[in-house]
Amino acid sequence: MWSGQSADAQQQQSSSADNDVYLASDVFGHTAYLDGLVSKINITSALEEMQTELAAIPATEKVAMDQVRRLKPQLLDDKHVLQFLWAENFKAPDAAKRLARYWDDRYKLFGPVKFCLPMSLKGALKDDSLALSRGYVQLLPETDTAGRAVVYIDWSSHEPSVGYSEESMHRVFWYMVHVAIEDLNVLQRGIVMLIYPQEARLDQFDHSLWTTISESCKKSLPVRWRSTHIVHPNRFFSIIHPVFMSSLPKDVQDRVVVHSGTKMKVLANLLGTVFHGIPSEIGGCIDLDFEKWLTERMVKEDQASCQKPSASMPSSVLGPVLGGDASATTAPGALGVQTMSSVPDQMLSADGSDAIESGQKQQCLGNNVNKFLMNLSQSSHTAKAGNGTAPFAAGNSDIKPAVAKGPSLIVKSGRKSDPRMDQAVQAKLDDPSLTLLDALRRGGFIFPSFDDNSTPQYTVVDSDNVKITQRKNQLLRRIRSAKKKAGLG
Repeated sequence: MWSGQSADAQQQQSSSADNDVYLASDVFGHTAYLDGLVSKINITSALEEMQTELAAIPATEKVAMDQVRRLKPQLLDDKHVLQFLWAENFKAPDAAKRLARYWDDRYKLFGPVKFCLPMSLKGALKDDSLALSRGYVQLLPETDTAGRAVVYIDWSSHEPSVGYSEESMHRVFWYMVHVAIEDLNVLQRGIVMLIYPQEARLDQFDHSLWTTISESCKKSLPVRWRSTHIVHPNRFFSIIHPVFMSSLPKDVQDRVVVHSGTKMKVLANLLGTVFHGIPSEIGGCIDLDFEKWLTERMVKEDQASCQKPSASMPSSVLGPVLGGDASATTAPGALGVQTMSSVPDQMLSADGSDAIESGQKQQCLGNNVNKFLMNLSQSSHTAKAGNGTAPFAAGNSDIKPAVAKGPSLIVKSGRKSDPRMDQAVQAKLDDPSLTLLDALRRGGFIFPSFDDNSTPQYTVVDSDNVKITQRKNQLLRRIRSAKKKAGLG
């Protein structure tokens, strides 16, 4: 810094340097700056300041939140308010606005009947099992090196033609974020997105969906979107990249990293620096089993629904702000990893009169899980006009009267499996001497312009406009996975 600089110029340089530090922290997971933030937090003062800021918001901008207070005031406890303070680094004015927008957006997205339901598979997501079962949005089992949740998005799993709406997939994204922030570390540190576009078709990039997801993360969801890592972009990515970037908030655009090159190069860039592990589909060692995850999630949510909550206590924040009697509000509870899903039996009534007998509880859990698996299996079949399945609850309002192409689909390894690929895998396992191309053809894949003798394989695409080399890679991965599960090495 040279001595002739003005004070304004020096201040701008200092601000720019700070921004660079924060940007690098978000991209590479260096979150030491959080330690300073935590040491300065006074929870009581922050909640009191939130009360003042919420009171200042015009009544017309918090209509949905006021309706929640009347219908289910326990949803607006201190724990809920603190989520928004964390999302805005304890800047109460911004946190208050985000909280009001959250309930406004939740009302618009889930509708007047479901917006107050629990954010669970049988609650607010009861009509969205078809979109959910695609495995388009998943949570990796481990956080990244900075303790942030990793939201894994496989663009090739997005198939609205099977009968779900854009809003339904948007609700699935909301659900996954709410699952992630049950962990206090994630609530404090935020999320990163790991996007895998390599096997997606051009039409599977949904600009409208991404715009709504980005707006939710920017303005309403109680979470910080720290960075985005795009792994193994395909040949279409150069076309959609500018459109994708335009759908992102400006601060998120600066935190997008595209990882291309060989698998070893990408792994070297990702593992150890940002991620502990990545899915096997993109070259890592994590085998995603989305069906298993859903089953375990259902059990966890059923444990909560089969237990009765502890005695209620008034909220210290929203009662005075929104008006009315707040005495019916449930206890705010400590903000942490423990949630209603993990409330122990000891937290029920002291004399045990409200406790659920273990046999009844197990029967409740077993029945609920069995119903869930049955409904999920039904939802993975084609949604027929006027006769859609009704997973989780009667009446699936988001299944469109459209007929999906091809045979029925199943949930497997985080996405709905292509039955042609299933048959190709089986053919190769039954006859190892088959070439990959012959196995694909036996599975039902058609390569209309392929001449075995003269056509370069890297130019060949199938009837779905997917490269033959890509199909072969998929087949090899599926074969390795099948052998591993069978204990064959």
